[in-house]
Amino acid sequence: MKIEVGYYLMPNELKNLRVVAEAKHGEISSEQLKTSVEVITNFLNKHPRVFAVRVDLRFPHIPVMDDPDMPTGFPPEVEEEKVITRFIASLKSQIHALRHRKGKTGKPFFLGYIWVKEQVTSQHPHYHVVLLFNRDDYGYLGDYANFDADNMATRIRKAWCRALRLAYPDYASLVHFPPDAEYRFDRRDAVLHNDNFYDFLERIGYFFKLRSKVEGGRNYGRSERIR
Repeated sequence: MKIEVGYYLMPNELKNLRVVAEAKHGEISSEQLKTSVEVITNFLNKHPRVFAVRVDLRFPHIPVMDDPDMPTGFPPEVEEEKVITRFIASLKSQIHALRHRKGKTGKPFFLGYIWVKEQVTSQHPHYHVVLLFNRDDYGYLGDYANFDADNMATRIRKAWCRALRLAYPDYASLVHFPPDAEYRFDRRDAVLHNDNFYDFLERIGYFFKLRSKVEGGRNYGRSERIR
């Protein structure tokens, strides 16, 4: 039987994290926060070193052919509820293809993720996403100002365009990497609550604010537990 090392926050630590998040962002979902911390610490149980990426995914505004002043969201064949699933599937597919080219097919690959769907004043919702990678395999986004670069930023952008069934790089700008989008931490950072780890947990507290969640429908998702 495999024994997990365990990097889970104690109840009082999780409560303190919630207090910090609510001081910044208003009321949050305690359940989503707790579940997301479990996703991250479970990923650390599998991979000693983690590379985490913070990214925003947006929908386009495409004029209707007979009324260029009337915006629509995306091609009619795109089902909004399935877009985030296709995004994750496309990103995994690109990475598996890359690993095949590099002869890494015998080594398991796991992609961790957390996403939330929000809508405030815009016509369409948007997604905030965290992606988790084994840092021994992938540790950088690369130059995301270059849409033609062969790097993780390009793969993420292509995945979103493919999920929306829109051309790349024409709609690559729908993917936004905010300032300080990259985080790196390891098991020692988690055990000691070093700044790079705890700052990351505080950063994603923004995801779970209740005031901007889309009512009716799914507004939160995560990767499966790695066993």
